Amino acid sequence: MGTRLEEMGHKLTEPLWSATVLQSAPEDIVQIHRENINAGAQVITTNTFRTTPFALHKAGLSGVDAHARARALTLLAIRLAWKTVKESGKDIKIAAAIAPLADSWHPEQFPGNIISRPWHDAQLDNLSHSSTDILLLESMNSAREAKGLTELALRYEKPVWVSFTLNEEGQIYNGDDLVSTAKFLEKKGVSAIGVNCSSLEASKIALVALREAVSIPLLTYPNVELDPKGKKKTHNKISPDDFVTWANEVKELGVEFIGACCGSDYTHIKALADENNS
Repeated sequence: MGTRLEEMGHKLTEPLWSATVLQSAPEDIVQIHRENINAGAQVITTNTFRTTPFALHKAGLSGVDAHARARALTLLAIRLAWKTVKESGKDIKIAAAIAPLADSWHPEQFPGNIISRPWHDAQLDNLSHSSTDILLLESMNSAREAKGLTELALRYEKPVWVSFTLNEEGQIYNGDDLVSTAKFLEKKGVSAIGVNCSSLEASKIALVALREAVSIPLLTYPNVELDPKGKKKTHNKISPDDFVTWANEVKELGVEFIGACCGSDYTHIKALADENNS
């Protein structure tokens, strides 16, 4: 979503990032959903990465106003996704996305589960709308926050998917052990677990370990513009063809849900869908 919005000319800045476009150009959000559905996507993700009360509070709104504005933006994002799916006439699932409370790349900014609980709880209540099919806890960067957020999400009658960002060793970004965390979350009752917004190399390492550790479905949607060590953007993004080659490799590991994250666009999804249908 963010990559495509930037390609369209939108300037995305902290703390709201892609959420600002919901107000200024909702038709572009619809276009991106439509592009991916037409490309063959079977699941689309709501543009709710930063429509949280906490993000709106950081943007300068008071507590009450932040919660009200977050709910309005979140429900708008859900409505845009639902509208696009309905117009397509296809059986597309809508994953309602929620990210770490603080910056995804700074797990040390996480204030702890006691402080984060009311913020996360309010957003999950927004995301559990009847139009959404899955609660997607994505870009989780610490075991502590992932466990706390999962506990809250499992109270709703929807499948919960949990996805982690990784360091170059294939562990959770802040250094927590991925396998033991995954086993814990599987016992708690999550429906799928995996990794996102990480390099292809680190993602594959992690997925090998996860497939040996848990029996629930695995998901992955890597960052296609990171260098092999996953530290910085490259000048040459992974092409759709090379992405499909990698996707076939992890598919052989038994990964059920495959997509793409930062740096990607609908051409990556189309290549993946074409390969799957060939």
